[in-house]
This record gives sequence, structure tokens and C-alpha cells, in this order.
Amino acid sequence: MKRIEVELGERSYSIIIGFGLLDRVGEIVEGLNLGDSVFLVSQRSIFSLYGDRCVESFHRKRFSVRSSLFGEEESDKSWESLQMVLQELVRFDEPGKKRCFVATLGGGVVGDLGGFASAIYKRGIDYIQIPTTLLSNVDAGIGGKCAINFCGIKNLVGSFHQPRLVLSDLSLLSSLPKKEILSAMAEIVKYGVICDEKFFAYIEDNFEKILLLEASSLEYVVSSCYKMKADIVAKDERDTKGIRAKLNFGHTIGHAIENTYKLSHGEAVSVGMVAASSIACHLGMLSKEEKNRLEELLKRIGLCTEIKGSESQKIMEALLHDKKFLGKTRLVLPNRIGEVKVVDGIEESLIQTAIEERMEKGEII
Repeated sequence: MKRIEVELGERSYSIIIGFGLLDRVGEIVEGLNLGDSVFLVSQRSIFSLYGDRCVESFHRKRFSVRSSLFGEEESDKSWESLQMVLQELVRFDEPGKKRCFVATLGGGVVGDLGGFASAIYKRGIDYIQIPTTLLSNVDAGIGGKCAINFCGIKNLVGSFHQPRLVLSDLSLLSSLPKKEILSAMAEIVKYGVICDEKFFAYIEDNFEKILLLEASSLEYVVSSCYKMKADIVAKDERDTKGIRAKLNFGHTIGHAIENTYKLSHGEAVSVGMVAASSIACHLGMLSKEEKNRLEELLKRIGLCTEIKGSESQKIMEALLHDKKFLGKTRLVLPNRIGEVKVVDGIEESLIQTAIEERMEKGEII
């Protein structure tokens, strides 16, 4: 069992990483003084796999538990789902008799919605994250950003609300379909590009083991990603200093593609990273060799780097509505593998050209 600290003063918390931890969640949480009642937010398919074990672990330590389950898709991260969860939380909570905290059991959709519910209920109550996907382990499960999709725009309505604990039980990943593991690989590659060339080289040499969820490689990759993100979040918790922004490498274009096409998050980010690297090459920031190295790794892993279609204008419209633009075109671009820079004022025509280059030959997976 490994422990990583996210250093945020009074909002600091631990990330605990290991195998077989779900059956110990009640024991691990017991000493945190979060309350006596657990409001467990999950999705039906995830709860059917792991819900009973999670509830039983809490019951063994005499926590009362109420489960709230919502839909299975990204589109279910909605205002309607949030209302349902909050209504069930109100019915479960008994002022003066219970002290409730939220536990999210699932991937990024569950963590976002459950975290946001805990952020706004009574102006904020405690919550813990129990990620069940590789993507939520390496990225979405920490950092305190939580949100719902609104008016067709991803994560438009949200807040910063740090969890009190992240419990990363890597044995839960064994049930993941290959497509979800592939989606997470884009985020794993992202960390190598933005932070650590040696980590990028490790992925080049070991991506097949990671895809097979080989225990030692999986633990190394997840722990490394958590450490890198924890360090970034500790330096720029609320994304105001331009440090945390580098986590968005590939995401501004990627989210716009994701909103326009039926691609997974990882597939869209993969295309977005290559498009951003092309822009960096055009601006003289990145060598063509480095850009080709990134694109080749993504292809070897099995991620798409191109999409089929002619909807570049729709992608641009979605991109220009991105909440991170703040009235100007802003992208995270690589200087080299292991280092990126936030660049403002990029010409829209250059961004559109880079997107159109990704649309020439590819096919949606």
C-alpha cells in the first residue's frame, strides 16, 4: 500500500494506492472523523460489481449507508441527475441525528457529479473518492475539480471542492473493457509530455504491460501520475497561476472534438495532443521529430490520431466556447517531450488548420 499526500494546508489529503483496498474502506475512513453516515454515489453497472462489498465494509464499522445510483453515460452527468442525487441526500440526512459525508464509487462521471453535489449541499460537506477506472485513477480522481455538463457544454457548471481521501484500489480495474483502458492511456501519455520525458520513455517501453494491467507496471504508472498531478495541484490549486493549466494539454481541442463526434475522452484527447503539437511545430516551439515521436507512440498504443469528417467549423465553435479561453485563444503547447507552455493569442486560422490536418484520412474508432 502506497500513500501520496496532496499538500494543500488545511485541505490536504491522502491518496492511498494498492490492491484489495475496497474491503477495507470502512476501516481506513474510520479515523478521518468524517461522520457516521455515508451517502454513496455510483452508477448501476458499477454498483452491481462493487457496491455490496463497499457497503459491507462501511457497515462493519457501523456507518449507516444510503446509495444513490444514476445513469451510465457522460450525458447523465446532468442537471437532472444532480437534482435527483441532492433530493435523495436531503431525504437521507437527518440534522441532529446524522453527520453525512459523500463517497463516490466509480469513474470520472461519478466523481464529478458526486463531488459537485457534496460541494454545494449545505455549502459543502466532506467527500471521498473511490475511483474504479484507470482514467479516474490517473487524472479525474484528484484535484478537487467537480462539475456537470450544461447546455451541451462539458463541465460548464462546477466548483473546486477537495476530497478528504482518494482510495485507489487497483484490483477494481480488472473488469474494465479494453476501450476504457485505451482511453486512459491518452491521459497517461499526457503526463509524460507535460512533466517527465523519462516517464514518457517508460511508456514507450512498457505500454503493452500497462494495457494488460500487469500489476507492477500499473502501480508504477498510477503512482507516478498521482504524484505529478498532486505536485501541480499543490502549486496551483484553483488554476490561477498558469501551472495547473498545463494539465489541459490536448484537452481544449480534445473536448471540442468530443462534443462534436462520438469519440471517447481519451480518443479525442489523443487527436487533440497531436493537433496541439502540430501548432507548436508551426510556431517553432517543437521539433518535427518530437511531434512524430508523440504521434507514433499514440498509434502504437492503439489510439486514433485522426478523425474522419469535415466538421472543423463545428469543432472551432465548440472550442471557442471553452471556459478556459477567457476571451482569447489559449492552448497548452509542448516545447519538447517533458515540458509545455501556455500560449495566448494563437491565430484561430492556425488552430483550424491543425484540426483539418487531423481530418484528412482518419476514421472514428
